[in-house]
Amino acid sequence: MKIEAIHVEAVGYRLRSPIETSLCPLSHRNGLRVVARDASGIVGVGEALPLPTSGTEELACTAERLESIGSKLPGCSGTLDELLDRVDAGLLDAPSARFALDTALHDLEARRLEIPVLRLLGEPVGRSVPVNAVLGAQPIDRTIAEARQATARGHTTLKLKVGSAEPREDTARIAALRRVLGPHPRVRIDANGAWQPEIALEFLESVKEFDLELVEQPVPADDLEGLSWVAARSPIPVAVDEGLAVPRIREAVLAQGIGSVVVIKPMVAGGLRASSRLARAAREKRLRVLVTTTFEGPVGTAAALHLAAVFGDPGLAHGLASADVVDTAFPRSLIPRGGELRSPTDAGLGP
Repeated sequence: MKIEAIHVEAVGYRLRSPIETSLCPLSHRNGLRVVARDASGIVGVGEALPLPTSGTEELACTAERLESIGSKLPGCSGTLDELLDRVDAGLLDAPSARFALDTALHDLEARRLEIPVLRLLGEPVGRSVPVNAVLGAQPIDRTIAEARQATARGHTTLKLKVGSAEPREDTARIAALRRVLGPHPRVRIDANGAWQPEIALEFLESVKEFDLELVEQPVPADDLEGLSWVAARSPIPVAVDEGLAVPRIREAVLAQGIGSVVVIKPMVAGGLRASSRLARAAREKRLRVLVTTTFEGPVGTAAALHLAAVFGDPGLAHGLASADVVDTAFPRSLIPRGGELRSPTDAGLGP
């Protein structure tokens, strides 16, 4: 594969409704689109929508680094891995920029070979990928209304954002969900690192009666000791999310098998290749792999779907329902039906 040109342009999306989290409210996603073209005219597309609170660089850094590496790639040739080595070497501290170029090169190579991107990663685990709906941190009546809408669309797993309010308020929201919806659907909670270890454990003990599937990132991303302490004592399975963006935390989680689940965001991990390596390492420690996004447009969501189709735990719903949240035109293949997305079969990232 020989790279003829790299083009970078601005891209932005609004969310259908703001998402409240313990880290920050989200109402839009802005970033950059990368288009890579080879000598035969085939193109591959990637996007960078950096979100520093999730572990990426700032947008200004993304733009600077893409301009730098993008000017060096035209004229380069080699295998996909050789070209990705060049990208990684120049963007080690810019995971969002790495993700955009990594995705574009995977898309280009797969279209050149006329295969879906997932075939460059491995074999799909099934014909479809279950996906969850997201409920922001909001009043009980709105939480219930959105939960009903999500289940009416076919979602069987709901992820509830917690940690931005007092614990008693989050407990009331969880209790209301169970009271109104009954034992189904599955409910998981995401604290985005909001609690100190003692508070996290106290809260998890207080809500264990509600049969929660898991809790994502109960303690701050950089608190390894707290994460290990809570994971060893929690009555609810602990998933490591933002912590994976911190190198020493990631290394410890993989070395020691801390928690039960790893939440892999390819746009935070630095691309599909880095995410694949992370997923394999997690599997070796018997950690379940949950693939999600940082509320992406169609390009980033498609990339995450290809990853989930190969490495995602089939018993978990993955965070790929961007079409429910991001206000833009998604292809039919990325609009959940019956709470799932079909494993991609079209060339490249898909239509």
